[in-house]
Amino acid sequence: MSVRNSYQMPLMQIDRLIKLVEVEAALAKVFHPAPSRPTIVGWIDEGILEGRQIGGGNNWFVYSSSLDAFILASQRQSQQRMAA
Repeated sequence: MSVRNSYQMPLMQIDRLIKLVEVEAALAKVFHPAPSRPTIVGWIDEGILEGRQIGGGNNWFVYSSSLDAFILASQRQSQQRMAA
């Protein structure tokens, strides 16, 4: 009996793009008051959030992993301020 060494390609992780309206809703649950759309677009331009503008309609999208990391970091900062 022969044993074959086979290589299986790792599964690609796909980082979903989220419409800005969904980003606004998610951030409204964390920030009070919620950041405005121009503020969110500014964060994308500054590299605070990773996103892109797609299509001719100036539609902005944010990567899911970037939004998750941003929310987690802001919650940690909030907890640190409360503990101090």
